[in-house]
Amino acid sequence: MSRVRGFTLIESVIVIVVMGFAMITITQFLVPQITRSANPHYQTRAAALSQSVMSMMLARAFDEYSDFSGGELRCGEAIAVGTGHEFCSGTDSSVNDLGSDGESIPNYNDVDDYIGCWEPNGTNGCKDLNVLVGDGTGNTTYQNFRLDIQVNYQEMSLVKQVVLTVSALNQTPIELQAYKGNY
Repeated sequence: MSRVRGFTLIESVIVIVVMGFAMITITQFLVPQITRSANPHYQTRAAALSQSVMSMMLARAFDEYSDFSGGELRCGEAIAVGTGHEFCSGTDSSVNDLGSDGESIPNYNDVDDYIGCWEPNGTNGCKDLNVLVGDGTGNTTYQNFRLDIQVNYQEMSLVKQVVLTVSALNQTPIELQAYKGNY
C-alpha cells in the first residue's frame, strides 16, 4: 500500500510566514533604489538645459553699450567718451541698468538681459522658460525645471560673471558659472 505524502497545514503556514519576511526584506532594499533611479535622468536633463542656455547667453554681446557693428569701440573705454559707449551697463554710479532693456526674449542682445528666474509658462513671477528654450509652439520638455540667472561684474567694465542655477522638484540644484569678457 502506498502512502500519499504532502505538506501539513502547519508546514504551509510556516513557509508563508518565512516568505513574507523575505519579501519585506527585499522590498526594504529595492524601494530606496527606485526613488534614486530618477537622479541620473534629472542630472542629464539639467546639464543639457544649463549648457544650452549658457551657450546662448555667452554668444551674446558683453553689454548693451557694446559696439554691435564690429567696430573697435568697447563700452567703458576712454576713447568711447561722447559716443554713448563711455559706460558699461551698471558701471555708471547713478544708474543700475543690468538686466533686460525692454527687448522681447528672442531679441536679447547681451548677457545681462537674461538676469532673473525662468519657469515654464512664466509662473511665480518668473520669465517664461518655454519662450527661452521651447520649440516655438510655447511648449518645452522642461516642465518641472527652474532657472535662476545672475550676472555680476567680476572686474568692472572688463569681465562679467554669469551664474546659472538649474533646479527641479526635490533634486539638488546644479550650478554653472562662466565669464564673459569685454572684447
